[in-house]
Amino acid sequence: MKKNIFILCSFFLFCLPVFALEERVESNRYGVNKKWELTDERIEAAKKVPLVDANDKVYDYADILTEEEEEEFCKYFQELTEKIKMEVVFVSINMPYSRDKDNENFAADFYDYNDFGLNYKGYSGILLLRNAYEVDPYFDIYTFGDAQLLYDYNRLQVILDAIYSSFKSKNYVGGLNIYRRYIRNYFEQGLSKEALDYYVDDMGYLHKRYKAPLFFALIFSTGVTFAIIWVFISKNKMIKKATEANDYLNRQTVQLTEKEDKFITTHTTSYVVSSSSSGGGGGGFSSSSGSSGGGHSSGGGRHG
Repeated sequence: MKKNIFILCSFFLFCLPVFALEERVESNRYGVNKKWELTDERIEAAKKVPLVDANDKVYDYADILTEEEEEEFCKYFQELTEKIKMEVVFVSINMPYSRDKDNENFAADFYDYNDFGLNYKGYSGILLLRNAYEVDPYFDIYTFGDAQLLYDYNRLQVILDAIYSSFKSKNYVGGLNIYRRYIRNYFEQGLSKEALDYYVDDMGYLHKRYKAPLFFALIFSTGVTFAIIWVFISKNKMIKKATEANDYLNRQTVQLTEKEDKFITTHTTSYVVSSSSSGGGGGGFSSSSGSSGGGHSSGGGRHG
């Protein structure tokens, strides 16, 4: 009897804490190999997320996939990572939360404090998080490094909408298959027209590229043009300056008659110029800060 109790206790001790995969210790910078300065606050944040092997790509802590499905998508996302040269990661959790920001904080810390993106510029990658919390299921996509340009807010909105019904009905295989197709398709399309106006700095934050104002460019080019024309005119000594209108008229061929203009009617054409926004509710091309100090973007999230 005592033996059975010991086995049962051991099972609960080692199997229930799904995040206790490997302890973060000071000797190896708490498992953080990225450039972040490890302040006390960041160390505490790192300890709240599991230390994982970044090669796995799929981390199903909520057990929403079978073992075979997990292995299959791990292979798919490894291949995608190699193809687009950015991390493609899926994480499922079952975490109670009171704010959507709690999910974002977990996703950003999970990515930043593990070895994702070490082989890519700006730690580039894309992470899909599914919180299967029964009271309020939630999912969102988070992008890091140059993935913020390729998978911008508008594209993330499209992907989230595409997988919504599958995730809501717990058809995760169907949803993840749709997800990986969109990841591949957008990669093949390249950057959107709007994304070309932005770049990502060394800390992972988006910035708009500086462009000289069109007005000043026109003033400068006009000034240069007039200067060149003036030089050519001043060098031409055969030009006679005309001071009166009569100098331009041949009186033998030109006859002036009285002319009267009468206003008959008018016609007005109007049109509306419309503009589209690159995102709403704080979306668009903007980065948020994680506890690591690095930047990231997201798609706005979905409940269901």
